[in-house]
Amino acid sequence: MVRIHFAADHGGYELARALEARARAAGHEAVWHGAEQLDPGDDYPVFAIRVGQAVITDQDAGVDAFGTLVLGEGFTGVIAANKVNGARAVQVASPRAAVDAREIVDANVLVFDGIAFEENAWLTLSAFVKAALPHSVERGRRILQIEEYENAGTIEGWAVQLEPEQIAVSRE
Repeated sequence: MVRIHFAADHGGYELARALEARARAAGHEAVWHGAEQLDPGDDYPVFAIRVGQAVITDQDAGVDAFGTLVLGEGFTGVIAANKVNGARAVQVASPRAAVDAREIVDANVLVFDGIAFEENAWLTLSAFVKAALPHSVERGRRILQIEEYENAGTIEGWAVQLEPEQIAVSRE
């Protein structure tokens, strides 16, 4: 299966732990990056950044890995996790939207509000980790444009110019 990095602040702790348990039961490797017990005074940025960094480290090493954050206000985790170079965090509320996030922008961190319903969150997370970015020039080009801006501060490189006929095809 896949490795899923989990974390939560106080507003999402219970749901995140429930999702972590369900992921393990489904055969996924679950890694916890949050507080070991509920802490009403914790702060979300450190958890979001830990998860983003863990996902990118694993993906760079060729590990099939994703992140899941559950926070009192999910949008806060989207902003914090997306500060990690290479992290593409999204907040979605349905399995269909999770699949779209994977297929359109190759999202790798899923964020929930702590008040989400557990069953819907689980179905959404399951759909997220099963979906994949289709091998499409257009989708790849757009993601490369985002990465180029993230790394160089511009969108001027080859990623903008790439067209299907420019892709070298090797035949073995």
